[in-house]
Amino acid sequence: MASVTLSGVNKWYAGVVHAVQDISFRIEDGEFFGLLGPSGSGKTSVLRMLAGLERPTSGTIAFDDVPVQARSPQERNVAMVFEQNALYPHMTARQNISYPLKIRGLSKGEIETKVADVANMLNIAHLIDRRASQMSGGQQQRVAIARALVRRPNLLCLDEPIAHLDTLLRARLRGELKRLQRSLGTTSVIVTHDPIEAMTMTDRIALMRDGVMQQIGTADEIYNRPVNAFVAQFFGLHSMNVFTVSDVRDTPEFSGQCGGQKVLLPDCVKPHVQADRRIAIGARPSGVSVHKQGQAPRGADMLSLSGRVYVAEQLGDSILVTVQAGETTIQAMTPPSQVFGIDEPVDITIRENALYVFDGDQRTLRFASGQPLPGADRIASFG
Repeated sequence: MASVTLSGVNKWYAGVVHAVQDISFRIEDGEFFGLLGPSGSGKTSVLRMLAGLERPTSGTIAFDDVPVQARSPQERNVAMVFEQNALYPHMTARQNISYPLKIRGLSKGEIETKVADVANMLNIAHLIDRRASQMSGGQQQRVAIARALVRRPNLLCLDEPIAHLDTLLRARLRGELKRLQRSLGTTSVIVTHDPIEAMTMTDRIALMRDGVMQQIGTADEIYNRPVNAFVAQFFGLHSMNVFTVSDVRDTPEFSGQCGGQKVLLPDCVKPHVQADRRIAIGARPSGVSVHKQGQAPRGADMLSLSGRVYVAEQLGDSILVTVQAGETTIQAMTPPSQVFGIDEPVDITIRENALYVFDGDQRTLRFASGQPLPGADRIASFG
């Protein structure tokens, strides 16, 4: 096992594409770390540099504070599991798992012991003499993980290892991988584009966009205290609603314009109104309430506006209601007992404890907890 430190790492491709831009972070010994982001964010490039498959254009990568950027994957003792498991289809599970040990010149007895141990850990002992071509996708991926772990690597790199599996099997393997990593204590890094996968499996997450690190933290920290609107919208089961209220005025009541209508605003957002009388509001669907037209409560502690139901999606224990207010689209999670029809006029309320506020550069100024971002510049008066 090893701690891993990246310092000022950059990666250019053909001198034109700046895929990774000045990335610095540390992965602790035994930590399960996630690299999360949309396609093209640079997360796979970071993983490949950690594994030694590519070299950084500049910056350093260190294992236990020893620079390794010039070392091969073998010299780093790194193991990698890919989305497509890359097993030898004509070989049995035993032969696939033992292959890296044979390359290293271990004795037959040592190989048999290590293969049996890792097969038992991954519950594939009953498949040990079955050919890879005769296994299901989930079984093949377990064999691929066993082949990576049998070497006892300093770092285990997982490149979207369960993305191609069906929903139920993916959920099961998420739990199995997390338990396995905990029991072995192997320093591990997983690349994924799925926020739920990152949230449920890892100790900490680095969220990237266009080669730039956006935020590093635990799932709880990133979900509840996102540093900007991109993180807030990308991270979570359902994207955060983010919309702009313009022409904000404090007389005769605190309100603005959104979706072609007057919107009542809570007093808590007053300190964050920009000089051009605009404010960017955010709220997760779970913090938005939908009411039959004319039945919404009113108060100085909530945002209120009206719209029409675009669609209502049944999710079993809740309903995801999409409301169109002019050009503004807002989603809300409602109890299954609340039934709304398409094009039905409705009122929306968002209480102040569910409101986020962002500045003109999309940086977070206020969290739903009601606390401003430490050190954020806020405008106390908007004239």
